[in-house]
Amino acid sequence: MTDRREMILARLLEIAGGIDGIVAAFRNRDEISEKQRPAIVILDADEAADDSDPSARPSRSPRRVAMTPEIYILLGAKPGDLGTAINVLRARVVKAVLTDVELPAILGSNGQVRYEGCATALARGRSMEGEMGVSFSFTYVLRPEEL
Repeated sequence: MTDRREMILARLLEIAGGIDGIVAAFRNRDEISEKQRPAIVILDADEAADDSDPSARPSRSPRRVAMTPEIYILLGAKPGDLGTAINVLRARVVKAVLTDVELPAILGSNGQVRYEGCATALARGRSMEGEMGVSFSFTYVLRPEEL
């Protein structure tokens, strides 16, 4: 059995736990105490099949899918220090994911990792908490016979 989705998520958790400055990394966890921060939380989130695949193929045919887990950086810093501190960690997360040598092997020869951007809680009308969502898409070929 080779569930690439599960393999990607497990690898992301390993990557997150190895990032300099991160105290703890979690998957699908809601409450993170101040003692456990800076932390990264990875939520399994969504996956969508590529609509450009021909619809006339058998249902057991391989299908390109893009998964978009939610990756959050959580800080416990003072408001004046949040911007710089969270941007340093964002850069480390982006570099760690995009330069990881194991992810390409999991994604396969037709797969790819793409940085999609980030969103913070630091904006007018939002809370001034140290939280940033970092978005990636992971494209791979879903092969039913591997599941």
